[in-house]
Amino acid sequence: MREDTRIRLMVAIMDRGRGWKAVELFSSFGLHLHYAMRGIGTANSELLNYLGFGETEKDVLFTLLPGYTAPKVFEAAKEKLHLAIPGRGILFSIPLSALSNAVAQNVSKEAYHPETEEEEKMAKSKKDLILVMAAVGSTDTVMDAAKKAGARGGTVLRGHRIRDDKEHPGDGTVHPEKEIIAILVPRELRQPVMEAVNKEAGLSTDCRGVLLSLPVDEVAGLTGF
Repeated sequence: MREDTRIRLMVAIMDRGRGWKAVELFSSFGLHLHYAMRGIGTANSELLNYLGFGETEKDVLFTLLPGYTAPKVFEAAKEKLHLAIPGRGILFSIPLSALSNAVAQNVSKEAYHPETEEEEKMAKSKKDLILVMAAVGSTDTVMDAAKKAGARGGTVLRGHRIRDDKEHPGDGTVHPEKEIIAILVPRELRQPVMEAVNKEAGLSTDCRGVLLSLPVDEVAGLTGF
């Protein structure tokens, strides 16, 4: 069977201060592209306690990995991060509908082949969520390019890139900070928006932007698409 070389987005949500353990584990599998953010739970304390989450502050990690690595990483995470114990954290992966080639080649030595049967099925979903991880101050550049290509707007998150396993999520010394711009677009606009943003704010620019997109099946609150 051919190895699954498709790039996936892995999301880890851990108690504040425990994210660095996940970074160390993921790095041991040769995964070095991580983005860390601070998360705050929005549920009331009674519900959080029922779910096993005793505190609301979290370390949130975004990590890119090739599909063939995912089973080993998840198995190790269950053991090393004690994810079988309620409240110790959540780990999940999401298939990507698109990713800039330069990033895909850095994540995996294998070439990225987007035209697979699974991704053809994804193409039937109506919208895509484009995520752009770029240097602080890049939002205007990213959104100007996206809007010229047809996007209506976006949402900005503040995070930072973890450059090696010695830096801890939530540590104030971790640099540089990043802006993560989330842009929801109709499927037919995904490619032109990503190309426009990559040209103006991609890795070859001062914005140093990393682009990826996720398939979206259901959306509420948006009209006109």
